[in-house]
Amino acid sequence: MSKAQFTDRLQRGIHVGGMEKTERRGGNSHKAQRAAEHGLFAEPPVQRLSELLGRIKSVIDGTFEDTCWVVAEIAEVRMNQRGHCYLALVEKQGDETIAQIRATIWSYAYRSLAAQFERATGEVLRQGMKVLVLAEVTFHTVHGLSLNIRDLDPSYTMGEMARRKRETIERLTREGLIDLNKGLDLPLVPQRIAVVSSPTAAGYGDFTNHLRNNPYGYGFSFRLFSAVMQGPEAEHSIGAALGKVAARAGIYDLVVLVRGGGSQVDLNCFDSYSLAAEVARFPLPVITGIGHDRDETVVDMVAHTRCKTPTDVAQFIISGVRDFEERLLDGQRRVGRSAERALREQRHRLTAALKDFRHHAMQSLGAVRRRLDAAQLRLTAAPGAALLRKTDESRSLQKDIEKAVKETVLRQGTRLEKLEQAVRHLDPVNVLRRGYSITSLGGRPLVSAEGIKKGTVVRTVLYRGWITSTVEESGDGQA
Repeated sequence: MSKAQFTDRLQRGIHVGGMEKTERRGGNSHKAQRAAEHGLFAEPPVQRLSELLGRIKSVIDGTFEDTCWVVAEIAEVRMNQRGHCYLALVEKQGDETIAQIRATIWSYAYRSLAAQFERATGEVLRQGMKVLVLAEVTFHTVHGLSLNIRDLDPSYTMGEMARRKRETIERLTREGLIDLNKGLDLPLVPQRIAVVSSPTAAGYGDFTNHLRNNPYGYGFSFRLFSAVMQGPEAEHSIGAALGKVAARAGIYDLVVLVRGGGSQVDLNCFDSYSLAAEVARFPLPVITGIGHDRDETVVDMVAHTRCKTPTDVAQFIISGVRDFEERLLDGQRRVGRSAERALREQRHRLTAALKDFRHHAMQSLGAVRRRLDAAQLRLTAAPGAALLRKTDESRSLQKDIEKAVKETVLRQGTRLEKLEQAVRHLDPVNVLRRGYSITSLGGRPLVSAEGIKKGTVVRTVLYRGWITSTVEESGDGQA
Protein backbone atom coordinates (compact mmCIF):
# COMPACT_ATOMS: atom_id res chain seq x y z
CA MET A 1 0.00 0.00 0.00
CA SER A 2 1.34 3.47 -0.89
CA LYS A 3 1.78 6.34 1.51
CA ALA A 4 -1.20 8.14 -0.07
CA GLN A 5 -3.41 5.06 0.37
CA PHE A 6 -2.27 4.76 3.98
CA THR A 7 -3.08 8.42 4.68
CA ASP A 8 -6.50 8.09 3.04
CA ARG A 9 -7.29 4.91 4.96
CA LEU A 10 -6.20 6.43 8.25
CA GLN A 11 -8.34 9.52 7.62
CA ARG A 12 -11.35 7.41 6.67
CA GLY A 13 -10.94 5.25 9.75
CA ILE A 14 -10.94 8.22 12.06
CA HIS A 15 -13.91 9.71 10.20
CA VAL A 16 -15.88 6.48 10.60
CA GLY A 17 -15.17 6.57 14.31
CA GLY A 18 -16.52 10.09 14.42
CA MET A 19 -19.64 9.05 12.51
CA GLU A 20 -20.23 6.17 14.93
CA LYS A 21 -20.05 8.45 17.88
CA THR A 22 -22.37 10.94 16.17
CA GLU A 23 -24.89 8.25 15.34
CA ARG A 24 -24.81 6.87 18.84
CA ARG A 25 -25.35 10.29 20.25
CA GLY A 26 -28.08 10.98 17.66
CA GLY A 27 -29.88 7.70 18.44
CA ASN A 28 -30.06 8.55 22.07
CA SER A 29 -31.15 12.14 21.48
CA HIS A 30 -34.83 11.34 22.15
CA LYS A 31 -33.97 9.47 25.30
CA ALA A 32 -31.82 12.38 26.41
CA GLN A 33 -34.68 14.75 25.69
CA ARG A 34 -37.13 12.64 27.71
CA ALA A 35 -34.58 12.34 30.51
CA ALA A 36 -34.13 16.08 30.49
CA GLU A 37 -37.90 16.53 30.71
CA HIS A 38 -37.97 14.32 33.82
CA GLY A 39 -34.86 16.04 35.23
CA LEU A 40 -32.49 13.15 34.36
CA PHE A 41 -29.20 13.40 32.34
CA ALA A 42 -27.72 10.43 30.35
CA GLU A 43 -23.86 10.00 29.98
CA PRO A 44 -22.57 10.24 26.37
CA PRO A 45 -21.17 6.97 24.95
CA VAL A 46 -17.28 6.75 24.63
CA GLN A 47 -14.67 4.24 23.34
CA ARG A 48 -11.71 2.90 25.27
CA LEU A 49 -8.17 4.09 24.49
CA SER A 50 -7.15 0.55 23.68
CA GLU A 51 -9.88 0.41 21.08
CA LEU A 52 -8.70 3.61 19.43
CA LEU A 53 -5.04 2.59 19.47
CA GLY A 54 -5.98 -0.89 18.29
CA ARG A 55 -7.71 0.59 15.28
CA ILE A 56 -4.61 2.75 14.56
CA LYS A 57 -2.40 -0.35 14.90
CA SER A 58 -4.55 -2.31 12.46
CA VAL A 59 -4.29 0.52 9.93
CA ILE A 60 -0.49 0.78 10.30
CA ASP A 61 -0.01 -3.01 10.21
CA GLY A 62 -2.11 -3.22 7.08
CA THR A 63 -0.33 -0.30 5.42
CA PHE A 64 3.34 -1.00 6.19
CA GLU A 65 3.42 -4.74 5.57
CA ASP A 66 6.96 -4.70 4.10
CA THR A 67 10.29 -3.26 5.27
CA CYS A 68 11.67 -0.07 3.70
CA TRP A 69 14.99 1.74 3.56
CA VAL A 70 15.11 4.93 5.62
CA VAL A 71 17.79 7.67 5.78
CA ALA A 72 18.16 9.36 9.16
CA GLU A 73 20.63 10.82 11.64
CA ILE A 74 21.28 9.12 14.96
CA ALA A 75 20.35 11.51 17.77
CA GLU A 76 20.81 9.02 20.60
CA VAL A 77 22.19 5.49 21.11
CA ARG A 78 21.85 3.35 24.25
CA MET A 79 22.15 -0.30 25.15
CA ASN A 80 20.29 -2.26 27.80
CA GLN A 81 21.50 -5.19 29.86
CA ARG A 82 20.00 -7.73 27.48
CA GLY A 83 22.01 -6.38 24.52
CA HIS A 84 19.17 -4.57 22.76
CA CYS A 85 20.16 -1.32 21.01
CA TYR A 86 17.73 1.60 21.29
CA LEU A 87 18.07 4.57 18.92
CA ALA A 88 16.49 7.94 18.44
CA LEU A 89 16.44 8.78 14.71
CA VAL A 90 15.90 12.33 13.44
CA GLU A 91 15.78 14.36 10.25
CA LYS A 92 17.02 17.95 10.37
CA GLN A 93 16.85 21.07 8.26
CA GLY A 94 19.79 23.10 9.43
CA ASP A 95 19.59 23.01 13.22
CA GLU A 96 15.85 22.32 13.31
CA THR A 97 14.52 18.78 13.82
CA ILE A 98 11.62 18.17 11.44
CA ALA A 99 11.04 14.46 12.11
CA GLN A 100 11.86 12.03 14.93
CA ILE A 101 11.12 8.40 15.80
CA ARG A 102 12.34 5.67 18.11
CA ALA A 103 14.06 2.60 16.65
CA THR A 104 15.23 -0.72 18.01
CA ILE A 105 17.81 -3.31 16.96
CA TRP A 106 17.13 -6.47 18.91
CA SER A 107 20.14 -8.10 20.55
CA TYR A 108 20.39 -11.11 18.23
CA ALA A 109 20.39 -8.92 15.10
CA TYR A 110 22.53 -6.23 16.73
CA ARG A 111 25.49 -8.58 17.26
CA SER A 112 25.68 -9.33 13.56
CA LEU A 113 24.81 -5.86 12.20
CA ALA A 114 27.15 -4.00 14.57
CA ALA A 115 30.07 -6.30 13.71
CA GLN A 116 29.50 -5.89 9.95
CA PHE A 117 29.17 -2.11 10.27
CA GLU A 118 32.32 -1.78 12.35
CA ARG A 119 34.35 -3.95 9.96
CA ALA A 120 33.28 -1.79 7.02
CA THR A 121 33.63 1.66 8.63
CA GLY A 122 35.97 1.06 11.56
CA GLU A 123 33.44 2.76 13.85
CA VAL A 124 30.48 1.85 16.06
CA LEU A 125 27.08 3.48 15.78
CA ARG A 126 27.27 6.85 17.48
CA GLN A 127 25.41 10.11 17.90
CA GLY A 128 25.55 12.46 14.91
CA MET A 129 26.18 9.68 12.38
CA LYS A 130 23.98 9.57 9.27
CA VAL A 131 22.79 6.04 8.40
CA LEU A 132 20.70 4.12 5.87
CA VAL A 133 18.65 1.43 7.63
CA LEU A 134 16.23 -1.27 6.50
CA ALA A 135 13.34 -0.91 8.93
CA GLU A 136 9.97 -2.39 9.75
CA VAL A 137 7.30 0.07 10.93
CA THR A 138 5.64 -1.17 14.15
CA PHE A 139 2.97 0.25 16.42
CA HIS A 140 2.36 -0.94 19.96
CA THR A 141 -0.66 0.18 21.95
CA VAL A 142 1.59 0.79 24.97
CA HIS A 143 4.96 1.78 23.49
CA GLY A 144 3.65 3.66 20.46
CA LEU A 145 5.16 4.02 16.98
CA SER A 146 8.75 2.80 16.36
CA LEU A 147 11.02 1.21 13.77
CA ASN A 148 12.42 -2.30 14.03
CA ILE A 149 15.78 -2.17 12.22
CA ARG A 150 16.63 -5.28 10.21
CA ASP A 151 19.76 -4.14 8.29
CA LEU A 152 22.35 -1.33 7.96
CA ASP A 153 24.12 -0.11 4.80
CA PRO A 154 27.66 1.01 5.83
CA SER A 155 28.47 2.19 2.29
CA TYR A 156 25.91 4.98 2.65
CA THR A 157 27.59 6.25 5.83
CA MET A 158 30.98 6.24 4.09
CA GLY A 159 29.53 8.03 1.05
CA GLU A 160 27.90 10.65 3.24
CA MET A 161 31.25 11.32 4.88
CA ALA A 162 32.89 11.74 1.44
CA ARG A 163 30.15 14.16 0.33
CA ARG A 164 30.55 16.32 3.43
CA LYS A 165 34.33 16.32 2.98
CA ARG A 166 33.99 17.47 -0.64
CA GLU A 167 31.59 20.26 0.34
CA THR A 168 33.95 21.40 3.09
CA ILE A 169 36.91 21.57 0.67
CA GLU A 170 34.85 23.56 -1.85
CA ARG A 171 33.75 26.04 0.82
CA LEU A 172 37.29 26.54 2.14
CA THR A 173 38.49 27.11 -1.43
CA ARG A 174 35.75 29.69 -2.11
CA GLU A 175 36.63 31.55 1.09
CA GLY A 176 40.35 31.62 0.23
CA LEU A 177 41.34 29.55 3.28
CA ILE A 178 42.69 26.40 1.65
CA ASP A 179 46.28 27.72 1.31
CA LEU A 180 46.23 30.46 3.96
CA ASN A 181 48.35 28.69 6.60
CA LYS A 182 50.81 27.53 3.93
CA GLY A 183 51.66 31.19 3.28
CA LEU A 184 53.27 31.55 6.73
CA ASP A 185 57.07 31.31 6.93
CA LEU A 186 58.52 28.44 8.88
CA PRO A 187 60.76 29.61 11.76
CA LEU A 188 64.51 29.71 11.12
CA VAL A 189 65.18 27.46 14.12
CA PRO A 190 61.97 25.63 15.21
CA GLN A 191 62.64 24.81 18.87
CA ARG A 192 59.58 26.09 20.82
CA ILE A 193 56.69 23.79 19.94
CA ALA A 194 53.04 23.68 21.05
CA VAL A 195 51.63 20.14 20.76
CA VAL A 196 47.89 19.46 20.49
CA SER A 197 47.28 15.79 21.25
CA SER A 198 45.99 13.33 23.80
CA PRO A 199 48.51 12.60 26.60
CA THR A 200 47.72 8.89 26.24
CA ALA A 201 48.02 8.78 22.45
CA ALA A 202 50.79 6.52 21.12
CA GLY A 203 51.54 9.15 18.46
CA TYR A 204 52.30 11.77 21.12
CA GLY A 205 54.81 9.41 22.76
CA ASP A 206 56.46 8.65 19.42
CA PHE A 207 56.76 12.36 18.64
CA THR A 208 58.32 13.38 21.95
CA ASN A 209 60.70 10.39 22.10
CA HIS A 210 62.01 11.09 18.60
CA LEU A 211 62.60 14.76 19.44
CA ARG A 212 64.39 13.99 22.72
CA ASN A 213 66.61 11.29 21.23
CA ASN A 214 67.61 13.05 18.02
CA PRO A 215 71.15 12.08 16.84
CA TYR A 216 72.43 15.67 16.85
CA GLY A 217 71.71 16.42 20.50
CA TYR A 218 69.45 19.38 19.71
CA GLY A 219 67.35 20.71 22.57
CA PHE A 220 63.64 21.33 22.04
CA SER A 221 61.04 22.96 24.27
CA PHE A 222 57.49 21.67 23.84
CA ARG A 223 54.24 21.86 25.79
CA LEU A 224 51.22 19.60 25.49
CA PHE A 225 47.77 21.14 25.07
CA SER A 226 45.61 18.15 25.88
CA ALA A 227 42.64 17.33 23.62
CA VAL A 228 40.31 14.46 22.77
CA MET A 229 41.48 13.23 19.37
CA GLN A 230 38.51 11.10 18.24
CA GLY A 231 34.81 10.70 18.84
CA PRO A 232 31.96 13.24 19.05
CA GLU A 233 33.87 15.50 21.48
CA ALA A 234 37.06 15.66 19.39
CA GLU A 235 36.16 18.64 17.20
CA HIS A 236 35.26 20.90 20.14
CA SER A 237 38.17 19.67 22.26
CA ILE A 238 40.80 20.22 19.55
CA GLY A 239 39.38 23.65 18.75
CA ALA A 240 39.56 24.63 22.43
CA ALA A 241 43.19 23.46 22.63
CA LEU A 242 44.10 25.47 19.51
CA GLY A 243 42.44 28.51 21.09
CA LYS A 244 44.72 28.18 24.13
CA VAL A 245 47.77 27.98 21.87
CA ALA A 246 46.63 31.02 19.87
CA ALA A 247 46.42 33.04 23.09
CA ARG A 248 50.14 32.32 23.65
CA ALA A 249 51.24 32.34 20.00
CA GLY A 250 54.08 34.78 20.68
CA ILE A 251 56.09 32.26 22.72
CA TYR A 252 55.94 29.37 20.21
CA ASP A 253 57.55 28.80 16.82
CA LEU A 254 54.89 26.44 15.48
CA VAL A 255 52.03 24.15 16.54
CA VAL A 256 51.96 20.40 16.00
CA LEU A 257 48.73 18.36 15.72
CA VAL A 258 49.46 14.64 16.24
CA ARG A 259 47.61 11.44 17.13
CA GLY A 260 47.98 7.73 16.45
CA GLY A 261 46.44 5.84 13.56
CA GLY A 262 42.74 5.02 13.44
CA SER A 263 39.81 4.16 11.24
CA GLN A 264 38.45 6.49 8.59
CA VAL A 265 35.42 7.36 10.69
CA ASP A 266 37.74 8.09 13.65
CA LEU A 267 39.10 10.94 11.55
CA ASN A 268 35.71 12.52 10.80
CA CYS A 269 36.41 15.45 13.10
CA PHE A 270 39.43 16.38 10.94
CA ASP A 271 37.10 16.84 7.95
CA SER A 272 34.83 19.36 9.68
CA TYR A 273 34.66 22.90 8.34
CA SER A 274 34.96 24.67 11.69
CA LEU A 275 38.15 22.83 12.72
CA ALA A 276 39.72 23.12 9.25
CA ALA A 277 38.92 26.85 9.09
CA GLU A 278 40.50 27.38 12.52
CA VAL A 279 43.68 25.59 11.41
CA ALA A 280 43.77 27.58 8.14
CA ARG A 281 43.49 30.91 10.00
CA PHE A 282 45.95 29.95 12.76
CA PRO A 283 48.69 32.58 13.32
CA LEU A 284 51.47 29.96 13.51
CA PRO A 285 52.45 27.29 10.98
CA VAL A 286 50.52 24.08 11.73
CA ILE A 287 52.24 20.72 11.19
CA THR A 288 49.98 17.65 11.18
CA GLY A 289 50.86 14.03 11.88
CA ILE A 290 47.44 12.44 12.24
CA GLY A 291 48.84 9.01 11.49
CA HIS A 292 46.63 7.91 8.61
CA ASP A 293 48.62 6.80 5.61
CA ARG A 294 45.91 6.34 2.97
CA ASP A 295 43.54 9.28 3.29
CA GLU A 296 44.29 12.98 3.54
CA THR A 297 41.91 14.82 5.85
CA VAL A 298 40.74 18.39 5.24
CA VAL A 299 42.82 19.56 8.22
CA ASP A 300 45.87 17.98 6.52
CA MET A 301 45.05 19.92 3.36
CA VAL A 302 44.82 23.34 5.03
CA ALA A 303 47.78 22.82 7.39
CA HIS A 304 51.15 24.33 6.51
CA THR A 305 52.82 20.91 6.27
CA ARG A 306 51.31 17.44 6.37
CA CYS A 307 53.41 14.50 7.59
CA LYS A 308 52.16 10.92 7.57
CA THR A 309 52.99 10.05 11.17
CA PRO A 310 53.96 11.83 14.43
CA THR A 311 57.49 10.45 14.02
CA ASP A 312 57.69 12.08 10.57
CA VAL A 313 56.64 15.40 12.16
CA ALA A 314 59.50 15.14 14.68
CA GLN A 315 61.97 14.30 11.89
CA PHE A 316 60.72 17.27 9.85
CA ILE A 317 61.40 19.65 12.76
CA ILE A 318 64.84 18.12 13.43
CA SER A 319 65.76 18.49 9.76
CA GLY A 320 64.84 22.19 9.93
CA VAL A 321 67.29 22.80 12.79
CA ARG A 322 69.92 20.68 11.04
CA ASP A 323 69.55 22.71 7.85
CA PHE A 324 70.07 25.93 9.82
CA GLU A 325 73.20 24.57 11.50
CA GLU A 326 74.66 23.41 8.19
CA ARG A 327 74.05 26.82 6.63
CA LEU A 328 75.64 28.47 9.64
CA LEU A 329 78.70 26.23 9.48
CA ASP A 330 78.94 26.82 5.74
CA GLY A 331 78.83 30.58 6.36
CA GLN A 332 81.57 30.24 8.97
CA ARG A 333 83.71 28.33 6.49
CA ARG A 334 83.11 31.00 3.83
CA VAL A 335 84.13 33.76 6.26
CA GLY A 336 87.33 31.85 7.13
CA ARG A 337 88.18 31.29 3.48
CA SER A 338 87.54 34.96 2.70
CA ALA A 339 89.80 36.04 5.56
CA GLU A 340 92.60 33.73 4.44
CA ARG A 341 92.29 34.96 0.86
CA ALA A 342 92.42 38.60 1.98
CA LEU A 343 95.50 37.88 4.13
CA ARG A 344 97.31 36.20 1.23
CA GLU A 345 96.50 39.11 -1.06
CA GLN A 346 97.90 41.62 1.47
CA ARG A 347 101.07 39.57 1.87
CA HIS A 348 101.54 39.45 -1.89
CA ARG A 349 101.09 43.23 -2.08
CA LEU A 350 103.67 43.80 0.71
CA THR A 351 106.19 41.46 -0.90
CA ALA A 352 105.78 43.20 -4.25
CA ALA A 353 106.07 46.65 -2.61
CA LEU A 354 109.26 45.64 -0.74
CA LYS A 355 110.79 44.21 -3.88
CA ASP A 356 109.94 47.34 -5.84
CA PHE A 357 111.36 49.56 -3.08
CA ARG A 358 114.66 47.68 -3.01
CA HIS A 359 114.96 47.89 -6.78
CA HIS A 360 114.45 51.65 -6.79
CA ALA A 361 116.83 52.11 -3.84
CA MET A 362 119.58 50.20 -5.62
CA GLN A 363 119.01 52.24 -8.76
CA SER A 364 119.23 55.51 -6.80
CA LEU A 365 122.38 54.37 -4.98
CA GLY A 366 124.04 53.35 -8.25
CA ALA A 367 123.28 56.74 -9.79
CA VAL A 368 124.79 58.52 -6.77
CA ARG A 369 127.90 56.37 -6.91
CA ARG A 370 128.31 57.11 -10.57
CA ARG A 371 128.04 60.84 -9.90
CA LEU A 372 130.58 60.51 -7.10
CA ASP A 373 133.00 58.68 -9.33
CA ALA A 374 132.69 61.38 -11.96
CA ALA A 375 133.20 64.08 -9.36
CA GLN A 376 136.24 62.25 -7.99
CA LEU A 377 137.72 62.05 -11.45
CA ARG A 378 137.25 65.76 -11.90
CA LEU A 379 138.78 66.46 -8.53
CA THR A 380 141.90 64.44 -9.21
CA ALA A 381 142.67 66.78 -12.06
CA ALA A 382 142.50 69.86 -9.81
CA PRO A 383 145.64 71.08 -8.09
CA GLY A 384 146.64 70.75 -4.42
CA ALA A 385 144.15 72.19 -1.89
CA ALA A 386 141.29 72.30 -4.32
CA LEU A 387 141.79 68.61 -4.90
CA LEU A 388 141.86 67.88 -1.18
CA ARG A 389 138.87 70.13 -0.56
CA LYS A 390 136.90 68.53 -3.31
CA THR A 391 137.99 65.15 -2.03
CA ASP A 392 136.77 66.00 1.47
CA GLU A 393 133.56 67.43 0.12
CA SER A 394 133.10 64.37 -2.01
CA ARG A 395 133.68 62.05 0.95
CA SER A 396 131.37 64.13 3.11
CA LEU A 397 128.78 64.13 0.37
CA GLN A 398 129.23 60.39 -0.03
CA LYS A 399 128.70 59.88 3.69
CA ASP A 400 125.64 62.11 3.69
CA ILE A 401 124.25 60.26 0.73
CA GLU A 402 124.97 56.86 2.26
CA LYS A 403 123.43 58.03 5.53
CA ALA A 404 120.38 59.36 3.74
CA VAL A 405 120.04 56.14 1.78
CA LYS A 406 120.38 54.06 4.94
CA GLU A 407 117.81 56.21 6.75
CA THR A 408 115.47 55.95 3.80
CA VAL A 409 115.92 52.16 3.69
CA LEU A 410 115.34 51.89 7.46
CA ARG A 411 112.29 54.17 7.33
CA GLN A 412 110.74 52.28 4.45
CA GLY A 413 111.55 48.97 6.16
CA THR A 414 109.86 50.18 9.35
CA ARG A 415 106.82 51.29 7.33
CA LEU A 416 106.64 47.89 5.68
CA GLU A 417 106.83 46.15 9.05
CA LYS A 418 104.00 48.37 10.35
CA LEU A 419 101.92 47.54 7.29
CA GLU A 420 102.56 43.84 7.81
CA GLN A 421 101.62 44.17 11.50
CA ALA A 422 98.44 46.02 10.54
CA VAL A 423 97.49 43.24 8.13
CA ARG A 424 98.10 40.61 10.81
CA HIS A 425 96.16 42.77 13.27
CA LEU A 426 93.14 42.81 10.91
CA ASP A 427 93.22 39.03 10.44
CA PRO A 428 89.66 37.85 11.48
CA VAL A 429 91.18 35.10 13.60
CA ASN A 430 93.26 37.65 15.54
CA VAL A 431 90.22 39.93 15.82
CA LEU A 432 88.24 37.06 17.37
CA ARG A 433 91.18 36.18 19.63
CA ARG A 434 91.07 39.72 21.11
CA GLY A 435 87.47 39.19 22.33
CA TYR A 436 85.52 40.34 19.30
CA SER A 437 82.83 38.18 17.74
CA ILE A 438 80.78 37.81 14.55
CA THR A 439 76.99 37.80 14.94
CA SER A 440 74.93 36.56 12.01
CA LEU A 441 71.24 36.15 11.09
CA GLY A 442 70.24 33.77 8.36
CA GLY A 443 73.92 33.18 7.48
CA ARG A 444 74.64 36.92 6.95
CA PRO A 445 76.83 38.93 9.39
CA LEU A 446 74.90 41.62 11.29
CA VAL A 447 76.29 45.18 11.20
CA SER A 448 73.17 46.93 12.51
CA ALA A 449 70.39 46.22 15.02
CA GLU A 450 67.83 47.84 12.69
CA GLY A 451 64.90 45.51 12.05
CA ILE A 452 65.97 43.00 14.69
CA LYS A 453 62.88 42.14 16.75
CA LYS A 454 62.48 40.57 20.14
CA GLY A 455 62.53 36.79 19.90
CA THR A 456 64.83 36.71 16.84
CA VAL A 457 67.38 33.87 17.05
CA VAL A 458 70.96 34.88 16.09
CA ARG A 459 74.27 33.01 16.05
CA THR A 460 77.52 34.46 17.43
CA VAL A 461 80.93 33.05 16.35
CA LEU A 462 83.75 33.44 18.92
CA TYR A 463 87.46 32.64 18.74
CA ARG A 464 86.60 29.26 20.16
CA GLY A 465 83.08 28.01 19.53
CA TRP A 466 79.74 29.64 18.80
CA ILE A 467 76.59 30.71 20.65
CA THR A 468 72.92 30.74 19.59
CA SER A 469 71.01 33.60 21.28
CA THR A 470 67.42 34.88 21.43
CA VAL A 471 67.10 38.70 21.25
CA GLU A 472 65.41 40.21 24.31
CA GLU A 473 66.15 43.87 23.51
CA SER A 474 67.79 45.78 20.63
CA GLY A 475 68.57 49.37 19.73
CA ASP A 476 69.44 51.11 16.49
CA GLY A 477 71.99 53.62 17.90
CA GLN A 478 75.70 53.39 17.31
CA ALA A 479 77.91 51.70 19.90
